[in-house]
Amino acid sequence: MLIIQRLYIKEFLKVLTILGGGISVVFSIIGLIDKIDDFMPHSPSFGLLLKYTFFSIPRYTHYLLPMAILLSSLFIFSQAIKRKEIVAIKAAAGKMKTMLSPFVAIGVILTLFAFILGEIIVPVTSKKIHAIKNKITKKEKGVTFKEGTLYMRGKDGSIVRISLYLPDRNISRGVSIFKFDAEGLKERIDAEGAEWEGSAWKLKNITLYEIEKGKTTAIKEMVYPAIESPKIFQEDMWKVEEMTMLELVKYQRRLGEAGFKNIKLIVDISSRLSYPLINLFMLLLGISLSIGGDFAEQRLLKLIASQKIKEGAVGSGIIAAGLGLMISVIYWFGYSLFLSLGYAGILPPIVAPWIVPIMFAGVSVYLYSQIPE
Repeated sequence: MLIIQRLYIKEFLKVLTILGGGISVVFSIIGLIDKIDDFMPHSPSFGLLLKYTFFSIPRYTHYLLPMAILLSSLFIFSQAIKRKEIVAIKAAAGKMKTMLSPFVAIGVILTLFAFILGEIIVPVTSKKIHAIKNKITKKEKGVTFKEGTLYMRGKDGSIVRISLYLPDRNISRGVSIFKFDAEGLKERIDAEGAEWEGSAWKLKNITLYEIEKGKTTAIKEMVYPAIESPKIFQEDMWKVEEMTMLELVKYQRRLGEAGFKNIKLIVDISSRLSYPLINLFMLLLGISLSIGGDFAEQRLLKLIASQKIKEGAVGSGIIAAGLGLMISVIYWFGYSLFLSLGYAGILPPIVAPWIVPIMFAGVSVYLYSQIPE
């Protein structure tokens, strides 16, 4: 590897670490400030607040990494253009694509890092944030949720297991209720399903096992008020960011086997694969808009010619940075828009998260291919 390549890689990684880490910490502090009104009545310790902020950093890093990559690459290579280093490399018969090839590899590594961050680190830290929040508010966790199955304690002290719960419909499938006394299991209630009726759960197609009497009774419907309302126990359920893609896929499969289709869940699963890829293309875009300064500048000047901005009045690095930020804003709005269209069912849920990344990838690869040798 050439000395100039090592220099640019070192500078890029340094700026990326400082910029990405700094922005993530700032957003984590802002997130804590947003929650401080809920926390302060409970007099939380400084240690818990510090942990809450610390475990929030990976989540924000995952969301902000593409922007940090774009800004870092724009900064490093725009400075190289300003210092005439790229001109010197070309004058020495250096090939730009060869010089930039390690950055393509770095882009792939950053993409893999983003995937691992989103699939392993973020779910773990999100669960810790949830636990810290409950600890600060002195709220005991009453619900365990995994792949659609709920375990919780009823108001009467019973243990409730819901084999499959649909949060968006307040419908449960495969409900089992276990009642205990001093001697052990006293009664068991199995129901094929349950629906929330505004004030209580209505169990359907029930089998009642009275253990002490050795009696079994079939009941068509029964109102059971001892199960908490969905509004209360949904607060303790895992959110999408707390689940890995494998857990989401298993949950979606169980929903499909039960005859339900959760469009939002399908979109979220697809976005887990599409979102990390943007890191590679952000890096390509940043390099292209900096080193391909003449190419980017010519096209931008055509757009702003009506304002009579002359080529010498604006540095290519500034124009590249402005163009890059503008495209990144378009990306974020477009990505969010198409996710919303997928959630609404207007677009196929599997396809919706991929439309903008594919378009963005096409633009980035095209600009990269136009970098003059």
